[in-house]
Amino acid sequence: MNTEGYEHQIEELKTNFRFLQKANMDLLNFNMQLSKQLDAYYDVRRRIQMLKDLVICRQELMRHADLRDDDELMALIETRLDQEHSYEDPNFGLKELAALIGTTQSRLVELFRRSPLYKSVDDYLDYLRLLRSMFYLQSQPSWGIGACAQEAGFSVIRTFNRKFQDALGITPHEFRQLLEVEKKPMEEHN
Repeated sequence: MNTEGYEHQIEELKTNFRFLQKANMDLLNFNMQLSKQLDAYYDVRRRIQMLKDLVICRQELMRHADLRDDDELMALIETRLDQEHSYEDPNFGLKELAALIGTTQSRLVELFRRSPLYKSVDDYLDYLRLLRSMFYLQSQPSWGIGACAQEAGFSVIRTFNRKFQDALGITPHEFRQLLEVEKKPMEEHN
């Protein structure tokens, strides 16, 4: 073989070597991408497992909600209802409250039976609805009294009026008039 033949083979070998180097780099890059994807996959699996563990833990806590003392259970009720305002739904009652906080209906009945302030869950929910209606009566002067009652969770206006008067000693209309009387001196003062 002459020198030209060797030079030609050397060039082919160099070309093949460069090709193999590039293929090796491509494989390394592909391997790095797969490694990153595998890490992401395992991270997602780890997070899913953590969430499953949290759900199981929450379910355990819910199963043992009946073992909480009355003050702790009442604080939980107040916190959840303050966050979610579920009581503004007229159909929200004992069953829905028990499901919301993860306890039994009988546990709630006992809790409220022993309560010095409320005789039943319905009394407590009515109290919250009355407070909310007072908020709407004050903050939404363009709304009618019926709209305020409905937004607060009362489905029957007559019932709302009766409960409002029993609780405050005045009608919702009189309450709004008092708000207007108190508002005028403040406006005149400013």
